[in-house]
Amino acid sequence: MQFTLSLLDILIWPAVIVGLSLLLRRPLAQLLPQAKKLKYKDFEMEFGEELKAASREARQAFPELVSDKKAQLIASVENLPNSAILGAWGEVEDEAEALLRKQNPTLELNSETPYKHMGELLVMGGHLDTAKGKLFTELRRLRNKVAHAKDFQVGRAEAIQYVELCFQLKGHLGQGRSVA
Repeated sequence: MQFTLSLLDILIWPAVIVGLSLLLRRPLAQLLPQAKKLKYKDFEMEFGEELKAASREARQAFPELVSDKKAQLIASVENLPNSAILGAWGEVEDEAEALLRKQNPTLELNSETPYKHMGELLVMGGHLDTAKGKLFTELRRLRNKVAHAKDFQVGRAEAIQYVELCFQLKGHLGQGRSVA
């Protein structure tokens, strides 16, 4: 009896771990592509920042490839409205980050909620008035719904309007960057 209990005690935890990994492999496989950071003991990788840096370098190295992003996004609304929204928000995010970094090169935006933090800094720094700050927040919220809510779809007209608003806000931030 004692032998059986000790054998069961030794084998139960590996069996539980194997069972859980089999049960959770699909949800974990779906979450893995969204990971921004992977850390295991001394091994650590960050995905988002390297990709942004590579994109900036590519735009500088190949300026002839930079075309009218707004027109591309509006054209993509027909088939990929959610993707167009994410792309338009990326333009606002890049412009806002460039403006904030011009003002404070050592700015750290690696918080849990970088967009919210960015919006607050833009309003506190006087780059956005209250109305434009609310617009930034609403655009951020819609972007988050598109990015994170399951089966959330935006209509074609709403996506075009979102792209237009993002580029208006980007233009305003760009004016602030050239003045700052």
